[in-house]
Amino acid sequence: MNIAGRPFIFLAVAVLGCSAGLALIGPASADVAPRKTAPTVAPHTDDGSPAKSRTIRVEAQLQVGEEIDLGATGRSVGDQFVFSGKLMSAEGTEGHSVGRIGGFCVIDDLERNAGQCVSTAVLAGGQITIQGEQAGIPAPSPVVNAITGGTGEFRNARGQVVQRVLTPATWRLTFEVSDVQSHQMGDARDPFEAPMPMPPSLPGK
Repeated sequence: MNIAGRPFIFLAVAVLGCSAGLALIGPASADVAPRKTAPTVAPHTDDGSPAKSRTIRVEAQLQVGEEIDLGATGRSVGDQFVFSGKLMSAEGTEGHSVGRIGGFCVIDDLERNAGQCVSTAVLAGGQITIQGEQAGIPAPSPVVNAITGGTGEFRNARGQVVQRVLTPATWRLTFEVSDVQSHQMGDARDPFEAPMPMPPSLPGK
């Protein structure tokens, strides 16, 4: 029996065994190692309270609605429609004033009588800005426009506004607002109440 080659056989077996062991240990270690995942954080407002969604239903009663003829005489690209009025609550049986709205549209599509519109709703808790395209100006077709921001409790606001025209001077607006604090209309001061002016400071006083 030739035993001279046995050390080489034993060495080869040992090397193969170690390789197999490393192959098994490698994936197992990878599976055992903890995986780092980004924590899920609920949105919060600036003061640390949880962000909430809110639906506001109002009727806009226009008191101003002016079409401004710019450029060529008659309807042309660049003409504007400027509007403003008060917002009445559409919740409950008796509507009451909850704010005001104002804005303008610039005609950019004569075939559809459409344009880009920007408006601001002023409520007791702050302002909400709105932007988007509307067709059928000055009495726009039903449309959904974007909420682009706001102030006060609406400073982080996002969402959309669904607009339906009941009459040329009465529009139904439904604000679907995200990332706001809970608020009931009428809890804050009257949005029409102007702040008291501060007296000017004089040098040396």
